[in-house]
Amino acid sequence: MAEKLSSIPLQSHRLTRAGLALSALLEASGAPVITSCDLFLLVKRVYETPQGLFLRKPVPDLDSYRALVQNLQKAKRLAIDQDYKRRAYRVLRCSDRSADEVCCLVDPFCYISHLSAMQRYGLTNRRPEALHLSRPKRQILIQKIKEKMDAVKGGAPVVPMRVVTHPRQVRKRKVEVYQTSYPGEWIQVRDSYARLSTIGQVFLEMLEEPSLCGGMAHVVDIWVSHAKAHLDDVVDAVNRSSTDIAKIRAGYLLEERLGFRDARINAWHKFAQRGSSRRLDPEKDYAPSFSETWMLSVNV
Repeated sequence: MAEKLSSIPLQSHRLTRAGLALSALLEASGAPVITSCDLFLLVKRVYETPQGLFLRKPVPDLDSYRALVQNLQKAKRLAIDQDYKRRAYRVLRCSDRSADEVCCLVDPFCYISHLSAMQRYGLTNRRPEALHLSRPKRQILIQKIKEKMDAVKGGAPVVPMRVVTHPRQVRKRKVEVYQTSYPGEWIQVRDSYARLSTIGQVFLEMLEEPSLCGGMAHVVDIWVSHAKAHLDDVVDAVNRSSTDIAKIRAGYLLEERLGFRDARINAWHKFAQRGSSRRLDPEKDYAPSFSETWMLSVNV
C-alpha cells in the first residue's frame, strides 16, 4: 500500500491496528472471498511492516492468525462464506460476485468448461442449468499444491493450501466439476476473477466429453457452424490431445463434413484402426453407416 500501515486511522474500537491493516489489504484486493491459506499470506504481509501495529511477535503463527481473523469477524469485516462454509471467508466490504468467479477464486486450479464455456463463446443458444468446471484429478492437484507451497517465499505457510471441495450450489447456481488427468488450456476472463477454456480447448472438450456439451448431435451442429472460424485454434488443441478418439472424430468432422484438406489433419489418419468399434457418438449404439477413411461408425 502507498500509505504506511501505521498511519491508518482507528475507525472502529473493535479493530486492532493490525486488524485495520489486514482489512485494508483485503478491501484493496477487491476479491469477495478468500481461502484460509491466502488469508494467512496476507497476514504475513501485515507483519512485514509492523511499525505502529503493536505486534507481539516478529512473524505470525497460528494463534496470532486466528486472533486477527476473529478480530475481523467481530468487526463485521469478515465472515464464513455461506456456500463454502469453513473452506473460505467472505470479505464483507467487497461486492459479491457470480458463481463462476467465486468458484475460481476459491479453487485456483479450476476453469469454466464444456457447455458453460460454449455459452460464453456464443457457440450455443442453450443455457446450462449448472456451471460446468474442469480441474485436474486429485493426485495432480496434490502435486500442484505442493509446488505452489514450495514457491511461497519463506517456505510453506502455517495454514496450508488444501484441495477444495466444491458445494453442490454456489450463489444459488448448481455446480458440476469434471476432474481430468489432462487439464486443458484456459484464459483469464477480462475484468473478472473467472478462468475460461480457450476456444480451441472448448472444441476439444466437445469431442472428448460430448455428454457434457449438449450431446454429440449438438456438437456436430456446432462444429459444422463454427469450426471454420477457429480452424487453427481447433487443430492445435486436437494435436495436443492425449486421446486418439478426439483426433479421429475431429478428422472426420473437418475432412468429411466440412471438406477441409490440411496436412495437419492428414497426420491424424494414422490413429484410425481397421476393425475398431469406435463411434462418433459414444452414448449411442454402433451404426452401420461408416467412414472408411477414419474407421468410425457415424451414428449421429
